[in-house]
Amino acid sequence: MKSRLTNTPEGADRDDASFWMMKKMSGKMSPHDQEALANWLDESPANAAALAELERLVQGVEQHGDLLLAAEFERELEEASAYRNDSWMSVRNIAATIMIAGAATIIALFVAPQYAHSPDSYQTAIGQYQEIALDDGSEVELNTASSIQVAYNAKRRAVGLDSGEAFFNVEKDKSRPFIVKTNYAEISVTGTSFSVSSDAQGSSVHVLTGVVDVKPLRGQSSTLLAGDMVNIGKDGYASDVRRYDPALVLAWRGGKARFREEPLEAVLVSLNRYFDTPIELGDKELAKLPVTGEFDIRDRDTAVRALTLAFDLESRTESSRVILNRRESE
Repeated sequence: MKSRLTNTPEGADRDDASFWMMKKMSGKMSPHDQEALANWLDESPANAAALAELERLVQGVEQHGDLLLAAEFERELEEASAYRNDSWMSVRNIAATIMIAGAATIIALFVAPQYAHSPDSYQTAIGQYQEIALDDGSEVELNTASSIQVAYNAKRRAVGLDSGEAFFNVEKDKSRPFIVKTNYAEISVTGTSFSVSSDAQGSSVHVLTGVVDVKPLRGQSSTLLAGDMVNIGKDGYASDVRRYDPALVLAWRGGKARFREEPLEAVLVSLNRYFDTPIELGDKELAKLPVTGEFDIRDRDTAVRALTLAFDLESRTESSRVILNRRESE
């Protein structure tokens, strides 16, 4: 079996195949995940062959698990008097655990010699911020409601950004590229600092220092220099490379949100990423009011006061939201 595990179709990426297999097994494939998987399968026949081979191997583990389950059930019947009434459920749980563990082992072997250890997962809740020191000296800053998985091997350093936003300060290692994967793009560097964000609408990459290569799901790849940014839409295509202001885009690293002539409606979308209780507009005519200023993303009440003072508004707090309206004339 070992020789078959290591015989990946030429041109296929083992990491990608294992990534999509684990996604499918998780039962949490969103429509965007489904589209991204279809695009990956369309890229090369080798990709489809690699995933099919891995599915066959995992199915074999599951079939073995069914046999184990049947054997355990037979033993349970013979020894029923020695067990409590809920013993069958406990055996089912044990067998299911063995099946899942076996499938995970198959996937790990499929990508061997890849990861020296299982991927490490990190996540933040709404309003939380986390700094992470990686094994190679690289550092990650996780913004609000973000989730990543980190897996290093002898050939490359891989990070999967499941959702949210992260800033990476990557230790230089030309022999092992540092790769960030989202549902829409693959970002590759050897040593630099940059941020990546990803949600249901696509991904964005902002480079602070160094050089970053961005490979979208579709279309041409881009090389970004310090001060460059690119957006990748949910269709998998990248926008043109353009310049950005780090003082605005990366202000969250200092606990702030800064805006320059941004519509109030867009400002609230950005701020609400950090608050459990969102701020909403009671009067939609306020949506286009231009906002320039700095807000504390860790203090919703202060942000509400700043907005009400700037535009002469009044706020009303309800159980699930804060509503902004024009101040009534006395």
